[in-house]
Amino acid sequence: MQAIQNLNEINDSNTDYYVFVYKSDSGQSKCALENIREVAQNDKNIFLADVNQTKEVHVELGVKSAPTLVQMRGGKVLQQIKGCQSASFYQTLLSGEKFTSYGSASSGGGSSVVMYTTPTCTYCTSLKNYLNDKSVSYTEIDVSKDHQAAEEMVKRSGQQGVPQTVINGQVVIGFDRAKINQLLNIE
Repeated sequence: MQAIQNLNEINDSNTDYYVFVYKSDSGQSKCALENIREVAQNDKNIFLADVNQTKEVHVELGVKSAPTLVQMRGGKVLQQIKGCQSASFYQTLLSGEKFTSYGSASSGGGSSVVMYTTPTCTYCTSLKNYLNDKSVSYTEIDVSKDHQAAEEMVKRSGQQGVPQTVINGQVVIGFDRAKINQLLNIE
């Protein structure tokens, strides 16, 4: 990971890279930075931009709140993940192992959607089918296999039931179609 003052310091390529925009004096930023460092200590594809040190990076990327992890390719923003996520979430995102993408990178209005599920949950299956039908990109985390993610899910929402969906940092419990539509601007 490398600290940057402006986007010109990044050698754009057609591979994915990340810019972590954070505020060094913020608890949420410290939380996110610790979790990212835990899983990506020597990753050369992650660039750090402290808004207390640089005023232009977040503006150029369209980031309005810190912390935000911005996934990029060839100088273009693919998605923004706001807030502090669990280390296992960042591991999943950075490894690409469990990432399921439907539609274009801009579908869902560029929203960050993380769905916590189990294989036997019928509402989870219904929700996945619904998001697939609407061409919404999402990251799915199977909490029956990832106990750390399950603990983070319960810590975040206070609930053990699935599905739980985090859309741009807001938690939706169950398959609440109206709330999901509102958060994703689906009509």
